Order: sequence, then structure tokens, then C-alpha cells
Amino acid sequence: MKPAHPFLVATLLLFAADPTLFAQGSCAWSGLGSGLLGNVSDLTVFDDGSGPALYAGGWFTSAIANGGAVNRIARWDGVTWSPLGSGMSAAVNALTVWDDGTGPALYAGGFFATAGGMTVNSIAKWDGAAWSPVGSGSSGVGGGVMALTVFDDGTGPALYVGGNFGTIGGVANNVAKWDGVAYSPVGSGLGTVQTLTVFDDGTGPALYAGGNSFLLGGGMYASHVAKWNGTSWSYLGSGVSGPVRALMAFDDGTGPALYVAGGFISAGGMPAGGIAKWDGTTWSPLVSGVVTTFVASLTVFDDGMGPALYAGGGFTLAGDMGARGIARWDGTTWSPLGSGIGNGASALTVFDDGAGPALYAAGNFATAGGVFARSIARWSCGSGISLTGTQPGPNGPAGGPLYLHHANLTPGHEYFSVFSPNLCPGGPGTGSPNLFGLCTSNVQSLVNQLLLPVGTPPFHFIAPSSYVSWGPFVLLPASVDAVSVEVTGGIIGATSAVTRITVQ
Repeated sequence: MKPAHPFLVATLLLFAADPTLFAQGSCAWSGLGSGLLGNVSDLTVFDDGSGPALYAGGWFTSAIANGGAVNRIARWDGVTWSPLGSGMSAAVNALTVWDDGTGPALYAGGFFATAGGMTVNSIAKWDGAAWSPVGSGSSGVGGGVMALTVFDDGTGPALYVGGNFGTIGGVANNVAKWDGVAYSPVGSGLGTVQTLTVFDDGTGPALYAGGNSFLLGGGMYASHVAKWNGTSWSYLGSGVSGPVRALMAFDDGTGPALYVAGGFISAGGMPAGGIAKWDGTTWSPLVSGVVTTFVASLTVFDDGMGPALYAGGGFTLAGDMGARGIARWDGTTWSPLGSGIGNGASALTVFDDGAGPALYAAGNFATAGGVFARSIARWSCGSGISLTGTQPGPNGPAGGPLYLHHANLTPGHEYFSVFSPNLCPGGPGTGSPNLFGLCTSNVQSLVNQLLLPVGTPPFHFIAPSSYVSWGPFVLLPASVDAVSVEVTGGIIGATSAVTRITVQ
């Protein structure tokens, strides 16, 4: 392959960034290495003794960045992906962290029979070095685990397990409590449980379950969401009209409330497109909610403007705003996160990789906001690699020399920048790979096209500082797509948003 340099010099580019390819404000999407090859179902943060790291569980069987098997569960330390032993034999649906008295550990639930080659029957514990069953393997889950959380019913913190199982450790009906020694029933059980969380409505912390419709016992019925106070189940008014996929406690400034999301069109008898608020007494919609398909995930994140609720799923509208697969709710209005995520986010969490807290979104997608992000992406504000161009200033004259600007670099780290006049018809990161084009979602393949040695900026360089400018370049009018990538030890790290630059 030929280096990209002749294309840049011969045809390019006055860099006036197309704002449609950027996140709003100082926030931006970036990839995590070259991502994970397959769907991601859940995310959590766990410290195995070597420092906090982000853990992903799902259907994937490899991490593109390290080229190795990660078998449905993987660890991201901020630079590289790594496996957890030999992983799981089938899908991981849920992750959480709990200390059973022997130290904090990561718990995983799903549809797998084995973890690390050991029979565990859909639920397992990772102590940072090895997998072990939760209870005896033979009395594990007789079905699938879909939700995990920690709750103290007054007798001490315990792990609560929800899903679609007949028995777990001999205890029946889709929800059970594990105290570190044995399973015990949670009332008479429920229908299929897809999500669990803890919320205090003013009467004390309680466990909330969402999923299919629930028969609570005593002839009581709960429409897709129910409350466990440590003694009995109860319903939340008339509930919601369809399956619940996510639950999250959040205070929008009017007091703590439980936010309920999924595939429903009404809550408490009122229109509510996929998401609604329960204050302990009544239901209320969030404007018009998200009006297409479903909401699969919720979390709370402060992007510097104050805590807000973030929703991910298979939607394209939030309220009256276009929002592709992910949206932010500040208590009053919805707003998009850049140009969003293609197939939506099925998992959301917050993690600090050392550069400050950021929102992590995962699912089954190739790009986020025009950035190469295979199945998982990072939304950060005030940080992340930035690649822009000016001619010679932000509003410089047509025909003037071009200057390229890299910001938010890590001094001493290696960076590649790839420029292509071959614009992808469907947008950056879409379509089939082509030479010098940014159509591919495999960042490594782009970097491999650059045969220029380190020390040939702006294509391949070691960052001398956190901000650096290159130029002037005198170039012919053209439009190009450009992306900058951090490489550590040959492994793809942070990736900038794709910038569309027009040379005038």
C-alpha cells in the first residue's frame, strides 16, 4: 500500500470542521481501542486490586484491539482489553460488584453453563484471578440470569438475582437472594425479571424489579414493575403498559424518583413513550418520552453541567428532539449526544480511566458520533483527542494556508492521523473499507495504511505537549475526512471524532 501523504499533499484540504460530525459543546465520542466484536449487554466498574477498570459482558468472543479471545466478558483498563480467564460458554447479560465477606468480587449472570471451564449454571464470581460458582454448580440457575443488584433488607447486604429461571439453588421463580452462603426466596417470586435496582421513596430503601407482568401473590397483580420492602411485594399504581428493561433512581431537582424504561406506551394510564417517572405515589411522563421503539438502559452522569439522566435504546427521537440511540434528560428537556449511536446503547455506565469521569455506552454498533467505536464508546466532556483545521483562523479567508491542530493529547504518546478525500456516502465508519477511505470501522486497518515513520507530522508523531499545531499547508480546494488515533505499544487507544474538512 502507498502512504496517505501523497493524497493529502496533492488534493487536500482547508479544514473547516463540519459541525454535524462533532458532539455539542466540549463533549465528544471516542472509541475504546478497536472495540469488541459482538453485542455488549452490560457494563460495570470493578477494582480487582490493580485499580478500577471497566468490565463488559455480552455475546462477543474477541476484542479487536488485542486480537485475542475474550469469550463474552472483558476488562478495559483505559488502554487495552484483556480476558477474564477463559471466559464464559455463552452470553453474559448482567454484571455487578458485591462483597460476600471475603472481599469485593465481580458477579456475572447470563445463559452460560461454564465460566473458566467450571460448571456454574448461569451465575459466577470473579475474584480478580479465577472464576467460581455462586452456590454449588449443580444447584445453580435452571434458566437464564438477566439482572443482578445488591440490596440490604435489614439483615445485611445481599446479592439479588433476577431472570427467567424455575429454580436457583433450589429456590424458585425468577428472583432470589444470595447471602454468600445460601439462596433464599424473595416472596413467592415473580414473572420474568429483566432489571433490578434499589430506591428509597421516602419510606426506606426497597428493591424494585422490572420485566414482564408479575403475579405478586394474594391475588395482587403488578403491571411490569414491583417493589420488595424486605417482607412483601407491592405494585406501583397501575404500572406501565409493556415490558420494563431498565430502572434508575435520579433526582431532577424536585426530589428523588424512580425512572422506569422499556417498551411501553403508557404509565399510570398516561401516555409515556418508553420512559416514565415514579415519585413513590404517582406516575408522570418525561415530556413525550422517546417515541420510537424502546429504552434499554439508564444511568446518571454529570457532564459538567450537573447530574442528568441518560437513556439508551432503539429510538431516534427523545421528546421532539432527534436523538439516535442515546439521549440526555436534565429534568426539563431532552438533548442528543452528538449524532448518536447507530443501533442504540443497550448498556450505560460511568467510569474514570484516569482522565476524568466519562459516560460509557455499549451495544451492537460500529460508530458513535462518527467515531470508530465497535460495540462500545466513551462520551467525555472537556477531554478526548481533538483534530481541527483553520485557514488560517476559525473564519480565515478562502485560499489561505491551512493549519492543523491536535488538542487533548498525552505528551510522549504516539499518534497517527489519517486523511482521506474519499468520503463515505453513508458517513464516516460506514460501508466497505477502501484504500485511504475512512469507511471502515476497523481503526487498525487505517493505521496499517500509514507507512510513514514516526516523526512525519501530522501523519505519525510523538506528542511534544497536550496541544500542537502543524502548518502552514498550501493546498488545492477539496473536502476530506480526517481522524487521529493514539497508539500505545502497538495497541489502538483513544480515537478522535472524524472531522470533515473543506479546503476553500
